Amino acid sequence: MRLAAVVLSFLIPLGAWAQGGLPSPETVMEEYFALYRNEVFTASYVLTSTSTHEGEELFSLAGSLIVWMKYPWARVETSGLEDMLYPVVVADFERKVLYSHVPEEGWAKHVLSGNWLALLDPRYDPLLRRIRYTELTEDTLEGKAVWVVRGTLPPDPLGILPRAEVTFWIDKESYIDRKAKILFDIYVPGLDVLFTTEQLSELTSFKKVADIPADKFTVPPDAPAVPDLNGRVFPYPAPDLAGITVTGEELSLSEFSGEVVIVFFWDLGAEIEENIGLNLLLMEGIRERGEGKGVKVIGVTSGDPEIVAAFLEGFEAKMPTLVARDEWAEALGVTEETWCVVIDREGNVYAKADPFTVPALLLELLEPEA
Repeated sequence: MRLAAVVLSFLIPLGAWAQGGLPSPETVMEEYFALYRNEVFTASYVLTSTSTHEGEELFSLAGSLIVWMKYPWARVETSGLEDMLYPVVVADFERKVLYSHVPEEGWAKHVLSGNWLALLDPRYDPLLRRIRYTELTEDTLEGKAVWVVRGTLPPDPLGILPRAEVTFWIDKESYIDRKAKILFDIYVPGLDVLFTTEQLSELTSFKKVADIPADKFTVPPDAPAVPDLNGRVFPYPAPDLAGITVTGEELSLSEFSGEVVIVFFWDLGAEIEENIGLNLLLMEGIRERGEGKGVKVIGVTSGDPEIVAAFLEGFEAKMPTLVARDEWAEALGVTEETWCVVIDREGNVYAKADPFTVPALLLELLEPEA
C-alpha cells in the first residue's frame, strides 16, 4: 500500500502571508508541487514501512531511493524496497506512462496512475488528490526551518480506509519535503481484521542542478505494456459478457453500467484445500458492503453448478456466480487460478490483481463519503 500528498485546491490570497500571517496548508503544498514541476534537481531519501495487527508487527521494510527530476521526466532508483517499489522507474508525466526495469525481466511500461510518483503532480492519482489539508504550523528540523502540514483522507463508502493521516515537513527555503509520515488503517471486509501501517521518508540529500543527462530518462520504445505492481492496466473497454448464475438468474456485465464491478475468478478445490475460503470470504465481504454503494462482485468458476451453489450456501455467500470460467477467462485475459478483474464505472478494465489487492484499488475508484 502507498499514500502520498496531493493538493486539492490552488492559491488563496497572499495578503495575510505578506503581512506576517501564516499561509494556508494548500498554498504551502502548491509551492512544494511547483518545485517538482519547475526545478531540475536530484534528491535521496531513506524509507521505512511497518504494518501491525493488534499491536503485533506483521511486516516491515527499510531502504533508500534516489530521485532525478526534470519535469515532465523523473527517474527513481531504489534499494531494499523490492516488495514495495520497482528497482528502477522512469516516469513520463506528459504521456502518463511509467516505465520500470527489473534486472531479470527487462523494461516494461505501465499506466501512470495510483503510483506514489503522482505526488509530483496532483493530476495523476485518483485517491491521493482527495487529501484534505487541515493544519499548518512552523517548526525546525535538523536546524532547518520547516512548514509542518497535516492532512487526512475522507472515509470511503465501504469503510476500507477508516483512518488516513499525513504529515509533511516542508523546507521553508527550498520547499523540498525534508520528512513525510503517513499513518493509515486498512479494514479487510469479510475477514473482519484491521491492519495499521506507518510509512516514513526522510531526506538525506537535495541538490539543484543545471541539467540531467538525457540517458537517465532513456527507455526502449518497444517496452511491453503490462500491469503494474497493483495490477493496474492501460484502461480498455470490458467485453459485454453474459451467462446464467448457479441459482438460475440471467446476468450480463452491461447491466452494471455506472458501477464498479469485480469479476472474481476462483477454484472450488483451491478454496477448500489451500485458501480455507479466505478469498471467498473477502469477496463476499466486499459484495455485502458494496450493496447500494456502487460496487458489484461476480464470481466465476468451473464445475457442477449444483455443487458450487451448495458450497456458496455453506459459506452464506450471496454473490452471483457463474460456471463459465473458460469463456470469461479467455475474454478477460485471465490465466491465474484465483484472480480478479476490476472494471470501472465507465465500463473499462481498470486492473487485474489478486483478491487481497482489490480493497486498495476500490479506494481509487469510489468517491469518498460526503
